[in-house]
Amino acid sequence: MATDANIHALVITGGHGFEQEPFWEMFNSFDNFSYDTVVFPDAFNYLNVEAAKNYDALVFYDMWQEITTDQQAAYLELLNRGKPIVYLHHALISFQDWDEFDRIVGGVWEEGKGTVKHNVQYTIQIADPTHPATKEMQDFEIEDETYGNFDANPDVHVLLRAEHPESAPVIGWTHRYGNSQIVYIQLGHDGLAYGNPGYRSLVDQGIRWVVAAEN
Repeated sequence: MATDANIHALVITGGHGFEQEPFWEMFNSFDNFSYDTVVFPDAFNYLNVEAAKNYDALVFYDMWQEITTDQQAAYLELLNRGKPIVYLHHALISFQDWDEFDRIVGGVWEEGKGTVKHNVQYTIQIADPTHPATKEMQDFEIEDETYGNFDANPDVHVLLRAEHPESAPVIGWTHRYGNSQIVYIQLGHDGLAYGNPGYRSLVDQGIRWVVAAEN
């Protein structure tokens, strides 16, 4: 496995369009970081213990829905083996019909209940500046898409908060599922977010922490 200074990740997309160039430029800006990419449904070929062993972490930026019973079993085995995972933005909304996914990611946004609002200017509050995923970070402003009326599970460790009528109060966290360390960051809709230094730090430090916590 890689050290904290040298990470190779798999970035998984699919099920939702996004601004490609600034998104990948964000990952290209990270020091000592390399990555491969895959799009659902092909991503299922990598969501098993054997294929995923080539990566220090998995980063999900998808909103995929269809998943078979066998694919669920392979996904769960990967988590039981301790693969570090970071979920970004609309990855929270994946697999709406798979109840266990809410427990995996650490929260739930339900179709028909959850809300979205584009281009909201608001303050991201660092709830735990001592945690390695948010260490030495300060509150920052961002223009981004908010999610409202969704819930973080009560057992998560809160990393990020927001006080805005269009946003849920808890918007970033970490927890363990099986033997895997998980980080979820609600931010990250488009190029305005990808280019924000605060958001970049969250993604970079979040990936590095889940890898370090696994080792």
